[in-house]
Amino acid sequence: MTEIQNPKWKVLLIGGSSGVGKTVAAQQLAKHLSISLLLLDDIRIALQQATTIETNPELHVFLNYQPEQWRNSQTIHSDWITVGKAMMKPLNAIVDHHLKVPNVGPIIIEGDGILPSAENQVLGQKEVCSIFIVEQREEQILNNLRSRGRGFNDGNEAEQKGFAHASWLYGQWLAQEAEKLGLPVINARPYQTVFNRLLSTVSI
Repeated sequence: MTEIQNPKWKVLLIGGSSGVGKTVAAQQLAKHLSISLLLLDDIRIALQQATTIETNPELHVFLNYQPEQWRNSQTIHSDWITVGKAMMKPLNAIVDHHLKVPNVGPIIIEGDGILPSAENQVLGQKEVCSIFIVEQREEQILNNLRSRGRGFNDGNEAEQKGFAHASWLYGQWLAQEAEKLGLPVINARPYQTVFNRLLSTVSI
């Protein structure tokens, strides 16, 4: 197993679509390195509480979805990108502040709202790193979401399959955008080795 005694980065961003296993991988990495983990979803939920649909509609888009909208994969995929773009400014503010605080330890930020962006990378340095986890098989995403629960199984089969297809579409888009910027992308499977592959990639 690759060891990282002192990571060269101060912020590691781990992105990927819903149901690919990125949260578990991020938790394992944070525990292995004994560093903090921040879930971007926590920030999004806090922002939703501090804003309204009138002032920040892009942050509230999924809160007003009707059942039939959860079956429209293209709409979900598009709205994931919308939410991700809305989260870029607060995410960059968090990253910028973390870099400026003296003697603060490294941190991992994980979430499906993390978009591939050159703005997240500190030019000429490696203080901020991004990596994206992608699942190539749509059926596997559906199985993962069903196993995870979190209310997913409350939807009917059409809604579940629509959401899983949207997650697959979004994951493919994230991978393509990341590769355009030269950001690392790793496959979610085999799951038994994803942690070691993630550890090896972020230690470069």
